[in-house]
Amino acid sequence: MSTGTVERTQEQITGIRNTLIWTLGIIGLVLGLFISTFLAPKPLSQDELRGLGYFGFPQPRAIKEFTLVDHNGMTVGVEDLKGDWRLVFFGFTFCPDICPTTMAVLNRAVTGMDNPPRILMISVDPERDTPEALARYVPSFNPDFVGFTGTFDDIVGVATNLNAAFGKVPGKEPGTYTVDHSASIAVIDPEGRYVGFLKSPHQAPQIQQIMTSLMM
Repeated sequence: MSTGTVERTQEQITGIRNTLIWTLGIIGLVLGLFISTFLAPKPLSQDELRGLGYFGFPQPRAIKEFTLVDHNGMTVGVEDLKGDWRLVFFGFTFCPDICPTTMAVLNRAVTGMDNPPRILMISVDPERDTPEALARYVPSFNPDFVGFTGTFDDIVGVATNLNAAFGKVPGKEPGTYTVDHSASIAVIDPEGRYVGFLKSPHQAPQIQQIMTSLMM
């Protein structure tokens, strides 16, 4: 085979190879666009979110300034709600059923997420829920969970802001009591605004779906 023929053959091979590379690149681009357009996860509609138990507000609601104490004894306020998505539950350490059940569900929900929201429990029983008591209780469900407590009036202020109701109920024995409280979970966006709530009963898979959609 002559030198010219060899060169022409190599040029043909190079041309075919370049054409294949170009074609494969175009195919990859088209597939990428198809996946991103049709197969990539999309935010759920408001109707779908409501079906899962989330009720969002037409406009985010500002949370008034407050002063509480976290379970490490540090003073906290509205600024400490900013930076991440948060789920806020009002409960108390002596709660016999709803609180431990909800906290366990929240733990299962965030454990299954790549980028989970932060979980916060605000005590509705400041008489008994000292920072030390919360430090024993809240992180027992998940080390990343945080508890807030404070004076009764300060807690009422935050609860009112987040549409959470609670009240002391006398127990069967003299001097004892329990606390009735809302079971809904407030949803706080990274701007520190109240954007909606999760209605009870709560289930981990639904919370995962809701928060994954909201955080897109």
